[in-house]
Amino acid sequence: MHRVYTAMHKIWYHKFMSKFSLLIIAGVCLSWLLSAGRAPAAVDPFADIQQRQNQFRQQQQLDEIRRNEQIQQLRNQQDVNQLQRQIDQTRNQPADSTQTQPDVNKLQQQLNQLQNEQQLKGVEREQRLIEIQRQLDQLRRERQTKELQRQQQIEELQRNQKTREIEQEIKK
Repeated sequence: MHRVYTAMHKIWYHKFMSKFSLLIIAGVCLSWLLSAGRAPAAVDPFADIQQRQNQFRQQQQLDEIRRNEQIQQLRNQQDVNQLQRQIDQTRNQPADSTQTQPDVNKLQQQLNQLQNEQQLKGVEREQRLIEIQRQLDQLRRERQTKELQRQQQIEELQRNQKTREIEQEIKK
């Protein structure tokens, strides 16, 4: 009986140990798989902070572009209003003026066209800002932000040139 008991004990012990070892191996594999998903954070504990800082900085740049856009729209409106007053004054000058009515109408058309272009470019820039905000690739987002800032500066210079040309035509 003792032999049977010992044999049963050995069989039970081997079954238990094999199940226990499988459980240990499964636990090790599971912990390895779970830790693999967190490996980048374990490698660089500041990666999350740096990513948030980059996102915050990029959002600040986009906000700055929007503020500049609003300021520029106000300046544009002031310039257009001033040009419109000058055109109206020219229109109301006495008949002996050297500037003829068709010239004034041409200036009015140029001013209207300038206003329409400004509105269209403003809408296009806002759409680009929205696209940039949706961009997930950080480097591409930075590049697009810088490109939009350059484009904004170029368009401002072009607008100033057109405004000066219209103003010079009015003064002729």
